[in-house]
Amino acid sequence: MPRLPALTHLTSIPRVRRRSGDRVLLALPGRGPMRVVFDQAVVHEAFSFKARVLQRTARLVFKPILLHTPLSDRSLATIRRIDKLSARRKRSRYIEPVRHDLGGVPVESMTHRYGPATRMTLLYLHGGGFFSGSIETHRRICERLALKTGATVISVDYVQLPEGSVAESVQDVITAYAALVEQSEHPDKIVVAGDSAGGYLAMKVAELATRRGLPAPAALLGFSPLLSVDPERQDKAVVRVIRDRDAYLPVSRVAQIRERWLPEEGVPIEGYASPLHASAYITSPTFLVAVEDEMLRPEVEAMALLLSERGVEVETHLWRKQVHAFPVLADALPESEMALDLAAEFARRAVGEPVPEPTVDPDAHEETIVGEMVPGSAA
Repeated sequence: MPRLPALTHLTSIPRVRRRSGDRVLLALPGRGPMRVVFDQAVVHEAFSFKARVLQRTARLVFKPILLHTPLSDRSLATIRRIDKLSARRKRSRYIEPVRHDLGGVPVESMTHRYGPATRMTLLYLHGGGFFSGSIETHRRICERLALKTGATVISVDYVQLPEGSVAESVQDVITAYAALVEQSEHPDKIVVAGDSAGGYLAMKVAELATRRGLPAPAALLGFSPLLSVDPERQDKAVVRVIRDRDAYLPVSRVAQIRERWLPEEGVPIEGYASPLHASAYITSPTFLVAVEDEMLRPEVEAMALLLSERGVEVETHLWRKQVHAFPVLADALPESEMALDLAAEFARRAVGEPVPEPTVDPDAHEETIVGEMVPGSAA
């Protein structure tokens, strides 16, 4: 059985400035060069004007809404109805999504007819806190990934709250993955990706694949992945080098949300509840994205450290002045486009496919992703 990782060593990491008493000096975001815990992380200091506007809008408008909206079944149903409006968004005319199932789990497959094709299959797990988000809300990022990777992208419609618990979401995605491995002509070229809660599920797929004796994913792509069921706690052995100033995720609501994620009388999650504790079971090359001041960043860097110390290939990118899971906003920000390019390149290398010259999405609206790049603040 793989040795379980010890997290206590994370409290003494180079490049973290300290005061007397060995307390971490917390900096304000955007002031001076970005401080990091995982010193191999790629830091993106520059940001576009659109990114800055979006971040401030999220903080002023969307965060108060999330802070005060009750977490009742009625409010969750309202969020679902709002999500369905995304189904009306313009689709790519170069992709014809096909609905089917994997092991009884509903999925949607798509292959982009523009650009080079590969033998890769990319299993995508959407985010949304396990109570929102859907195939429709995340179809655009799947279309972009299909173009940039040349893969067949399969988006999984896993069960969510209030119909099912997180444990049932985990069972859906590992069931879909196992069925895909069995059906695929190239099971060694399956990449698993996800954002936020979907990133949590991607890591659970990697963990449970090892536990069940299934082939490990060829690579993992995590966009602001949720790696702990208690990311708001300050008493864990995870170094924080910056204050939590998440643009729209309210830290104070996490404890209440967790009660819905992990009901006392519910079915327990298979394996570890927090993927961060399961790093010893993860062997797949891993690509991670996080935002400088988002709530989930400390665990992302901790996971990068734990994996890299075991010799697992890890590529981590930290971005300034972005919102949580910003790569999903493929039509809105130049940084989103850049993050997806980097993720696609990583995935193609991991499965042994050649990395082509950058392609232009024929469905992309160029005017929506052009923005003036603002240099990072001087120290």
